[in-house]
Amino acid sequence: DMFGWRKRIGVISPTVIELQAYDFYKIAPEGVGMVGITCNIDDWGNPEFDKALAMVARGAEYLGSRNVDYIIHAGVPLAVSRHVGYDRELIELIQAKSGVGATTSVRAAIDAMSRLGLNRIALATPYPPDVNQNVTTHLASAGIEVVTAQTMDVVFKQLQDVHPHDIYRFATDVMRKAPEAEAIYLPCPQWPSQEVVQALESDLGKPALGHDTVDYWAAFSALGIRDRIEGYGTLLGTLSA
Repeated sequence: DMFGWRKRIGVISPTVIELQAYDFYKIAPEGVGMVGITCNIDDWGNPEFDKALAMVARGAEYLGSRNVDYIIHAGVPLAVSRHVGYDRELIELIQAKSGVGATTSVRAAIDAMSRLGLNRIALATPYPPDVNQNVTTHLASAGIEVVTAQTMDVVFKQLQDVHPHDIYRFATDVMRKAPEAEAIYLPCPQWPSQEVVQALESDLGKPALGHDTVDYWAAFSALGIRDRIEGYGTLLGTLSA
């Protein structure tokens, strides 16, 4: 009955750990726990991203001292705010400081797309347009074509207040306009997209990749967790395949 008796997954979040934890404990198998820290950013601006990125090394070192088994850096806008390939540098930094394996959310998404054999995706986000462009550029560098990139352009501190029904309608409209897309990707852990992943897959007949879906899939895969996880999308179902 001890917390995290199987595995402890560290999370470095740019903002409050709210929906991330809510989603984690719906999805995670018994005995797998989250150990999270936040960098407390206030908006979408690059100065805030830079402030948070300057905290990563210390955060990774601290999580390592708390005996986590793996670390997720859960901020797509931060990892894509710099040059292509920066996400890999961030992973190397986290691993060096913590002594455990790590990923970034954008790298987890790229790996998930590879796992599902996806080459052409639709991007649906709450990000500002310039962040969407950065995400598109980084995915393209990994051979992923973004056939359309659309945004709800949500105010940063209102992300958690977007209703899942609105995300569902937005995402289905994005896919309706891009029938050539093989899947839809909905990044941002503070935006409740995970609530609609299963419904989107059922209604669209294509994979829907939520932010927390790809993050937790990456961590579970790396740690050898192969439990059967149902009701949260195709990707997590591959763990037990």
